[in-house]
Amino acid sequence: MSQTAGNTAGMVTLNSEVVPSSLVEIAPILRVANEVEASNPRVAYLCRFYAFEKACRLDPTSIGRGVRQFKTWLIQRLQRENETTLVGRQQSDARDMQSFYQHYYKKYIQALVNSADKDDRAQRTKEYQTASVLFEVLKAVNQTEDVEVPDEVVLCLVLLFLLRSLVMISWRKS
Repeated sequence: MSQTAGNTAGMVTLNSEVVPSSLVEIAPILRVANEVEASNPRVAYLCRFYAFEKACRLDPTSIGRGVRQFKTWLIQRLQRENETTLVGRQQSDARDMQSFYQHYYKKYIQALVNSADKDDRAQRTKEYQTASVLFEVLKAVNQTEDVEVPDEVVLCLVLLFLLRSLVMISWRKS
């Protein structure tokens, strides 16, 4: 999902979702949810759930413009999606999230690193941002289910940030 034109009247529009400007920090999480929904609806649900939790922390009293309506819309969507996405769940949410993150990392991040085409900066940036959001959600899900994150997953994140730093340095030089 891509962010559409603008910030109109204090709101940020993401395709069909209007995010209040006071909650703009959750926009990348919702973008990732929409992006992964076709391949894994449960991971998309977990991303949206995490976005809702974060929205509650960012504006707990819902005083920002449009926040109460947005939270109501999001919680209704989560209630609808919970049952349907539980059907496709393979293991626990934490294990499914972990598996999806590892798959995403191997399919997209490692492929970009091994790619001969180092010039697709926009694509690389998007994939790194998506991987970062997925890891953020993975950490949150693991905390609620008290599941330890394997060293392999932590190593993936460390490599992701190192690669991102190297890419940023090379972009500045060019």
